[in-house]
Amino acid sequence: MRKITNFVLFMLCFFSFNTAVYAVAKVNSVIQEIRNEKDRTDKEKLTIRKEEVDDGAIGEVSYYYKGNVLKKIVSYFDFETGNEYREYYIKNDKVYFIYEKMTHTEHIIKVMPTGESVWKENPKVLGISEKKYYFDSNGEIVRYIDEKGNIHENDSQMTEADKEIRLYKPSFLGNRL
Repeated sequence: MRKITNFVLFMLCFFSFNTAVYAVAKVNSVIQEIRNEKDRTDKEKLTIRKEEVDDGAIGEVSYYYKGNVLKKIVSYFDFETGNEYREYYIKNDKVYFIYEKMTHTEHIIKVMPTGESVWKENPKVLGISEKKYYFDSNGEIVRYIDEKGNIHENDSQMTEADKEIRLYKPSFLGNRL
């Protein structure tokens, strides 16, 4: 009886391990596919169309096209306490990868003795944070890398990051995210 119990336990462990390995391999193949597509996009000769944005934050949005097909959007915005740089990679009119870099600086608006507000030149950088978001072909998030470099797959942090990125998505993305 004990041998049967041990055998059953061994088979359950083996099956569970194989299932976990298969799930990781499936996600990793999606991630590798995303990386390959991103690398191809970065190597392509693309046409750029830029537009200035003054929508609460001052910035610029650049659209990268291969013919008439939008492949990438890059946004850069200045805020009072830093700037935000984002790259949105697009395939089949859907975002599949987002790279975000936030540079946090000291307060960059200086009030002069006359009461006039001016932008401070070369403010001190207090910190830089980077995040990455990976989406499958259905637009579902499959991986999130936080500002500390921690990888999140199928956990509450990934779900929360997905909600946040969709809640605050910029209008220029339209229905791509």
